Order: sequence, then C-alpha cells, then structure tokens
Amino acid sequence: MKISAKTKEKPDPITVEYDIPNTLTDLSKVFGEEVVAKAAQGAIVISLQAFMRRHIDKNTPLPDIQKEVNSWKPDVRSVTRQTAFEKATSSLDKLTPEERTALLSRLQAMNKSPQQPHQQAAR
Repeated sequence: MKISAKTKEKPDPITVEYDIPNTLTDLSKVFGEEVVAKAAQGAIVISLQAFMRRHIDKNTPLPDIQKEVNSWKPDVRSVTRQTAFEKATSSLDKLTPEERTALLSRLQAMNKSPQQPHQQAAR
C-alpha cells in the first residue's frame, strides 16, 4: 500500500510502500491483537468526533447530540476524504478578519504570478 505524508513546512508529499493487511485476522497476526484493538479504538474516536462536530456545526443541543451518539455506529462511510479546496473553504469561518484579508491578498498575488503546482513562493 502506498502511504503519503507531508507537513505544513514541507508541503511536497513523500510516498512510501507499507504492507497493511486487509483482514482483521491478518492484521492481528502481523501486529498483534492489542495493537489492532488500540488502533481501532483510535480510529473510532476520530470518526465519532467528526460525527459530533457535524452536529455542533448545526447547533444541535447537547442532549440531542448524546441521543444521536447513543445510536451511532462506525462504518466504512465514516472515513471521508476532503479535497484540498473543501479543507481550505471549511476553515474560512475560523479566520479572523485580519487573517481573511491577508489570505485574500495572498491569493490575489498568486493569480498575478502563476506558480507550478506544489511550489511555494519565496518568503
């Protein structure tokens, strides 16, 4: 399986090959039951937090969120990938007015001097 990673400081991703088994039995054989259980717990917590955040964004009252959580079950659809555009736009409302102004200026400057993909402007 190809696994990619990048950081804010180094936005060009690197990719490595790593063998991750597809079945619970094979995962347990390779990594051990305790590791697989802890990894599953961590993934379930992250999925549940995402589920809760969607309700928080809708201003759902806490007692109603708790009712929804009581009937929530993780599924394969819980893991969704966002495009870079979706990630960027979902964070805009969290920016201060000053940060939005700075971002807009930066975006406008990028449109005036197009760059190659994954290339950062000199700072």
